[in-house]
Amino acid sequence: MRPHGRLTAEHLFGYGERPRSAPADGGPMLLEPLQCTLADGVQLSEVTFVVVDLETTGGSPTDHAITEIGAVTYRGGERLSTFQSLVDPRQPIPPYVAQLTGIDDLLVTGAPEIQQVLPSFLEFARGAIFVGHNASFDFGFLNANLLRLDYDPLEGPPVCTARLARRVVWPDVPNVRLVTLARYFRTRSIPVHRALADAEATAEVLNGLIELGGRLGIATLGDLREACTARGRPNFGKIRLADLLPRSPGVYLFEDRTGKVLYVGKAVDLRARVRSYFYGDERKKVQDLLGSVQHVRGISTPNGEAEALVLEARLIARYEPAYNACGKRWRRYAYLKLDPTEAWPRLKVVRTASANDGSSYLGPFGSSARARQAKDAIEDVFRIRRCTRSMGVQTRFAPCALADMGRCLAPCDGRTTPERYGELVRSLVSALTQPGELLAKLEARMDGLATDERFEEAALARDRLRSIAESLWRLRIDRWLTAGRLVLRGPRGERLELIEGALAAIRSWITRHPTRVERCEVAPSEPVDGGAALARILGAMRDLDRTPGGRAKAGR
Repeated sequence: MRPHGRLTAEHLFGYGERPRSAPADGGPMLLEPLQCTLADGVQLSEVTFVVVDLETTGGSPTDHAITEIGAVTYRGGERLSTFQSLVDPRQPIPPYVAQLTGIDDLLVTGAPEIQQVLPSFLEFARGAIFVGHNASFDFGFLNANLLRLDYDPLEGPPVCTARLARRVVWPDVPNVRLVTLARYFRTRSIPVHRALADAEATAEVLNGLIELGGRLGIATLGDLREACTARGRPNFGKIRLADLLPRSPGVYLFEDRTGKVLYVGKAVDLRARVRSYFYGDERKKVQDLLGSVQHVRGISTPNGEAEALVLEARLIARYEPAYNACGKRWRRYAYLKLDPTEAWPRLKVVRTASANDGSSYLGPFGSSARARQAKDAIEDVFRIRRCTRSMGVQTRFAPCALADMGRCLAPCDGRTTPERYGELVRSLVSALTQPGELLAKLEARMDGLATDERFEEAALARDRLRSIAESLWRLRIDRWLTAGRLVLRGPRGERLELIEGALAAIRSWITRHPTRVERCEVAPSEPVDGGAALARILGAMRDLDRTPGGRAKAGR
């Protein structure tokens, strides 16, 4: 595909690789992936469930058919309404099925067919959360019929009382068959392999499981679904470590028996987020972490999620937890360096940047590979040397192919002078400090390649341009954050203040410029970490105001 002439978001960031939020009014982009948080969700007492049971001619949605649908709606432990209908399967009912359920060919004679029953059932179940015992069977059978008849499938995931029972009442029951659970909870309805009776028994079992699940922290629809999708429970007993955590935004720390911090994370709801780890995540890394956890410490952030983002990044930088990957990406950052004190300066990929060594830097880049991409792009438009040999003013050796192609001034064989090469270096330094100039040169090269129908080279130039553009956004953000005083305002009215790049937790909210400010104790010394962490904050903020001491203002 031919690149467009204009510099667009697709040129810079590609499809599927865009920053997490787009710039507004020239504002910064969110460049870092965020660790996931778990919102509190809807309280179970407010959820309407539709508890469903089917009788069928067999176990395959493809080869067999439904003979009966039974359903009951429940909310807050109270039954609201019921639905029941026999269904003509349009195929013989096997004798063993008839013996088990009592539904035979004679009983379904004259019953409506499935295409006549489904509209009424869909209206009955509208807006409710699907529940079943071994729910995947009933859910799958219904969706197979809905799709065959050109209906939209039921919205999932369903709540399965069999899986939920494994989380809540095992090992107090020998198995999680419906008849066993009905006996355990002493339900009024007795399961007898008929759809409505079994649905009513399942609804009573669900009510009992929800009541017992409250002691395990299952309080919301999100908690319930997490518990139902969990497959293993090797560390489930440790869920009680979250009992004393508040339901508020903040940062949590997983610690081993010696107090060593193993993992740092943030959450909108500390208690709900920590509980979610213990619902059976089967990833080996998570299970290894939970196996070592002996303590969970929570730190509330009264100024909201933005303060939690900063605190999380700073605690990761301070403790370097073994199980944190996101948040330590700054370790992999790279820069481009141009040292004008060298006899014949060249671009180098380095890991750190210094403000006092007289060199010019571009970065940070998300990886060394991105930095090398940017280096190649710059060297395509500035004929600076690429060889890695150490060179003095009088050093001479055989030129490389790039010199013969006119893509390098070739100081190696004396065909250029120090004055001419110095002019090139000064032009490059100017481009590194003037992002618009650098991007314009690179875009012009990309457009030229596209005009010449050298599309593969144009695509490569586009990818390199994207790497440089991302780096320039990072640099711009870092400069904003480290100059003057910034006030960040969050979507729920919270305000944070940054003074010379350091977060200040505002205690007084009465005046725009509060007099009482407490500086956070844990501040990273690495400039990359500071810029990257605070870039993440800006992506979550509604707007940014530069107060006296700076000039920029951006909104979102």
